[in-house]
Amino acid sequence: MDAVVAILQDAELKSPKVAERDALAQAWRTLLDSKPAWSARYQSMLQAAFAREAEAATKEAKTQHLPKSDPSASHVPAQSAGSLGPDAFSLVDDADVTQAIESSRLLQQVLPRVEQLLAELDSLISSAQGLANVRPELNPLRPEIFARVLQDIMNEDRPDPGMISGWIKHMAAPLAEEVRQIYERVIHLLELAHVQAAHYRVLQTPAAKATARKDASTGGGGGHGSGADGQGGDGSGHAGQQPSQYADLSNYEIRDELFQEFLFHGGSNAQQGLAPSYYATIEEELSALKAGSDSAAALLHGREPPEDMRYKALAAVDRPARHVDVSSPLSPKVWGAYGRSHERAIVRTQLRKEATKVGQVLGLEVVRKLVNQVAQDPRLLVPVREAIVALEPSLLRLAMVDPRFFSEERHPGRRLMERVAQRSFKYNDEYSAEFAVFFGAVTHAFNELNALAIADTQPFDMVLTGLEKSWDAQDQAEFESRHKVLKALHFAEERQERADQIAFDMSSRSDLERVPGVVLDFLFGPWSLAMAHARLVDTRNQIDPEGLGSVVPDLLWSVKRDVTLKRPVRLIEMIPGLLDKLHTGLDMLGQTPQENEKFFESLMKLHQPVLKLRRLKSRRDAEESGAVPLEPEELPATPEQRRAKTAEQPWLGREDLDVAGFEDTQPTAPGELEAVAAPAGQTASGNTAPPASTHSKDAHGYALDALEAEAILMRLRTGSWVDLYSRHQWLRAQLIWASTKATLFMFLSHGGQPHSMTRRSCEKLIMQRWLRPVDSRAVVGQALDVVTANAGARAKKRAECRTDFEPSSAPRNEFETA
Repeated sequence: MDAVVAILQDAELKSPKVAERDALAQAWRTLLDSKPAWSARYQSMLQAAFAREAEAATKEAKTQHLPKSDPSASHVPAQSAGSLGPDAFSLVDDADVTQAIESSRLLQQVLPRVEQLLAELDSLISSAQGLANVRPELNPLRPEIFARVLQDIMNEDRPDPGMISGWIKHMAAPLAEEVRQIYERVIHLLELAHVQAAHYRVLQTPAAKATARKDASTGGGGGHGSGADGQGGDGSGHAGQQPSQYADLSNYEIRDELFQEFLFHGGSNAQQGLAPSYYATIEEELSALKAGSDSAAALLHGREPPEDMRYKALAAVDRPARHVDVSSPLSPKVWGAYGRSHERAIVRTQLRKEATKVGQVLGLEVVRKLVNQVAQDPRLLVPVREAIVALEPSLLRLAMVDPRFFSEERHPGRRLMERVAQRSFKYNDEYSAEFAVFFGAVTHAFNELNALAIADTQPFDMVLTGLEKSWDAQDQAEFESRHKVLKALHFAEERQERADQIAFDMSSRSDLERVPGVVLDFLFGPWSLAMAHARLVDTRNQIDPEGLGSVVPDLLWSVKRDVTLKRPVRLIEMIPGLLDKLHTGLDMLGQTPQENEKFFESLMKLHQPVLKLRRLKSRRDAEESGAVPLEPEELPATPEQRRAKTAEQPWLGREDLDVAGFEDTQPTAPGELEAVAAPAGQTASGNTAPPASTHSKDAHGYALDALEAEAILMRLRTGSWVDLYSRHQWLRAQLIWASTKATLFMFLSHGGQPHSMTRRSCEKLIMQRWLRPVDSRAVVGQALDVVTANAGARAKKRAECRTDFEPSSAPRNEFETA
C-alpha cells in the first residue's frame, strides 16, 4: 500500500490536468486512510483462508489412502479458486464482471514473477501434505489466495470501482515481491525440516502391469522388436503400439531433475507417454481459459495502451527499460488476436492437450521459459521483445514436431529469433522512421508465420529467407559506401607501413651528417609517404616510381653549406629541378606546399648563402660591399631526429578525412590527428553536448576515468555496436575498422554515414558518455543459459541444504520418510 501511495503521489505531481490530479489525490488519500484497518484485516483474513485451504488438502490426502492407491487413477483436481469457471459470467452484474477481470489481471501480473519459486514450493508442500504426486491446486499458499483476499478487503468497503482498478494496477509488482520473499522463507524452512520434494514419476497403467507380469512369467521375452522404452524399435511409440509406461505430469509446471535432464541430455523419458491425470488437468485449465476469454478478454479487446509522451520525449539511450514477459498484453492493431495474452495461453494449453509424449510437454515448457527470458532482455527495444512474445504460438507449434530445436544454433526456429534480435541492434530508437521500416517487415513475417500450420521447419526457413533478402537489399547502399571508405583506409594503412620502412632505410644512410633536423623530419615524414604512395599506385613495377627516391641524395647535398659554397654553380642549377620534383611528389600525395611551409622556408634559408653569391657581380663588388653576412646556419639534427620513428597512426589526406567521416578540422601534416578545440557547450565535432548531469556518468552513476575509458575502448571489436552522440542526436553505429595499432577507429551509422576518430578522441567521448558500447552478444543463447542455470540452481540449492543440515547419525525425519 505504501508503494501504491508513492506512485499515485508522483503521478499527481506530474499530471497537467486538474481533474486527473484531483482523482489521483483522492485515490491515494483513501488508500492511506484505509491502511491501518486493512492491514489488520488482511492478516486475519489471510490466515483464515490458509486454514480453509489446508483443511481441504488434508481431506484430499486422506481420501487417496496413500501409498496403496493406484497413482495412475489420480484424483481430478477441483477448479482452482482463482480461475474462471464456465459459468463465471452468467447472471451477474457489470460490477462482478469487472471484479473478475481485475482479479484475473492482478493474478496474471503476479504469477510470472513468482512462478519458479512457486513450482518448487508446490512440490515441497505436496510432499509435506502426504500427497502421492504434486498437486499445486492444494497448496494453501497459492498466489491467488493472496490476491483474492486483498481484493475481498477492498470490495468490502465498496469504494469507487475505478479507484480499485487504479490501485490493483500498481499493486501487482510490490505484492509479487512480498509473496516471493514469503515463498523463499517457507522453502527454506521445509528444506531445513528435510522434506523431500515430490517428483514427476513414471507410472504404469493397469495394462502395462499385466504385460509386465506376463513378461515376468515368460522370462521377459514378450515383444521381440521392443526398444528400451517398450515402445518399439525406434522408440517413437508409433505403429499403433501404446507405450508401456506413462509419465504423470498432472502438475505441468516442469522443473528440477526432469527439466534438467531434458535441457542437458535430451531426456531419457522424452518418448514416454502421458498419464490420464495429465490430460484431465490440462482439460480443466483449457476450459477455464476459454470461459474467461469469452467475457473478460472481450471487454479488453481492441484497447491500445496509451502512448507515454514523456517516455517518448526522453533521449533514446536514457529511456528506462519497460517490463515485457509472456503474459504482457500486446497491441491488437499490430498482432491481432495474439496480442492478447489470453489467446496465447489458450494456444499453449491446447498444444499441451495435444501432446502425446513427455518430450513434447518439456519442449513446450522450454519455449515458454525461453520466450519469457528473451522478452525481458533490456538490450532489445520494447517492440522487438513484444514481437518475440507474439511469435510464441508458432514456436510452440514447432516444439510439438521438434521438441529440442532450441538446442541447435543453426536450427531455423532459433536462427529466426536470433537474426531478428541481432538485426534490431542497428536501431536504438523505437520511434525512428528507420526502425519502423525494419519492424514493419518483422511484424508482417511473424503474423504470416502465426497463421500457418507448423509441420516442419520449412515455414521458418521461408520467413527467415524473405527477411534476409529484404535486409540485404537495404544493406547494398551501405555496403558500397563502406567498401569505398574501407578501401581508402586500408590503402592509407598500407602506405603508412611502407613509409615507415622507407624512413627506417633512409635513417641508415651515411650522408646524414650535418643535415639539419628540419630536413630529416621532412624526409622521414611527408617524403617517405610520397615515395610509398608512388610505389603503391605504380602499375609498371618500377624500382623508383616517378624518380622520387633520386631526390633524396640531391636534397641532402643541397643543405650542407660547407660543400655547396664550394660548388655554387651545381646547386644553382639543381634548385629548380629539385623544387619541381618535391612539389610533384607532394601533389601526388595530396599535400600542398602550404602544408609543408615550414620546411620550404627552412630550405630557402639553407640555399640563401649560395643564391647571394650569384648576385655578386665580381670580387671587387664583394670587397667594396664588405663582408657579406651569412644567414644563421640551421642546427644539425639531434641523435633523436636522426632515428626514424614508426607513425602512431596512418596519415590521411584531406580527401581521405572527408571520405572517412572526420568531422573535425584535422591537421594534415604527419602526426596525431587531434580535434580542433570546440567552443564551450559543444562536442569536438561541433555538436551541442548532451546535459552533463545525464551523460557524464555511466549506468552505475559515476564518471569514467581515463583508465576505464581505455579498457572499454580496447574491448571493442570489429562489428561491435555503440551509441554515438553526433549532430544533436544519438545514433546507433557499428565499428567497422580499427587500425593495426588501434589508433584510428571508424564507425558506420544508419545510411552508411561514416564516423572516424582517433584513439584519444574515442577515449574522451567514452569518458564523457557520448560514446557508449552496446552489448550485442547472442540473445537466444544467453537466454537459454539463464533458463538452464535457473533450472540447475534450484536443485543445487536443495542438495546443499540437505548436505549442510542433515546430521550424519540422526534418524530420518518423519516428513522425509513419508
